[in-house]
Amino acid sequence: MEKEEIKEKIEEGWIKSLMWFEVMTSERDLAESTLKEHIKSMQNLKNTHILSEKFEETLEVNNPPVKVEKAFSKVAKIELLSKNVETLLFAVIYFAPSSVEIIEPKELTIGMETIQAIMNSVADVMHKLAAGGAGGIVVSTKK
Repeated sequence: MEKEEIKEKIEEGWIKSLMWFEVMTSERDLAESTLKEHIKSMQNLKNTHILSEKFEETLEVNNPPVKVEKAFSKVAKIELLSKNVETLLFAVIYFAPSSVEIIEPKELTIGMETIQAIMNSVADVMHKLAAGGAGGIVVSTKK
């Protein structure tokens, strides 16, 4: 995508961000292939464009997790253009970057509908985690 087209999209309300991803596995080749496939799967995400991607060198971890003889880490950074806050949130929830930095625009105005969509997305994730046995919200009936 050309710089002028990116600029136009940002003026239309699109959001340019940086995302970092990290994977750690017990095999060097698996760390490399897994992260590349993960980033590749993001290319199918509607209303987004991956503007750039950079993969760092795969490194052996100095202090691997307990009961793991060797571990390898690989990091990738992508520049992502998302149509709106909801699309960016979806990318964060379903692709789980380690970190996200918003580059442009410098300010966003968010309407009630957007905030509602964000809250419902977070509630949906919470319900999926609870249904999967990863916990839930404790509700007390005592007054």
